[in-house]
Amino acid sequence: MTTSRFQPASRKNVDRTDDPYIPRKGTPETGVCTECHAINRKKRWYADEAEYAVLARSGAAHRRCPACRKIADGFPSGVVSLRGRFLRAHREELLTVARNEERRARGNNPLERILGLREGNDGVEILTTDEKLAQRIGREIRKAFRGSVVYRWSEDANLLRVTWARDA
Repeated sequence: MTTSRFQPASRKNVDRTDDPYIPRKGTPETGVCTECHAINRKKRWYADEAEYAVLARSGAAHRRCPACRKIADGFPSGVVSLRGRFLRAHREELLTVARNEERRARGNNPLERILGLREGNDGVEILTTDEKLAQRIGREIRKAFRGSVVYRWSEDANLLRVTWARDA
């Protein structure tokens, strides 16, 4: 009899209910994030600059969005590690692909952002506020530059580690 083993790389749907920065219950009133101008209404965050200007003037509740709180606390939900000799020669192009994916994702969901970059001797780490953004950055870099990508989901926390490597 063979036993089924948990395969973290096969997990496709990320359950966001365990994220400590996203409250389970929504707030009754509409709120705005003064840092990134995201709007919270009916348990959903979205971006609309024109509506933000109206709500900010009308006295809507001010609260920081989960992404701004994660950035302030330095709490990533995704880590994309870029490794290999190819990185040294094409660092800026790789980071441009990551920033473009963040810009595209942020248009759909303002909570998906790059939290920061960590430079090291062996490569660069891109920290994200969302697991799905890290997954998409890894996929886009793989599509644009080839190389190998490995996805590792944490079993007990909302954390995804993406490792991209290319030597030549």
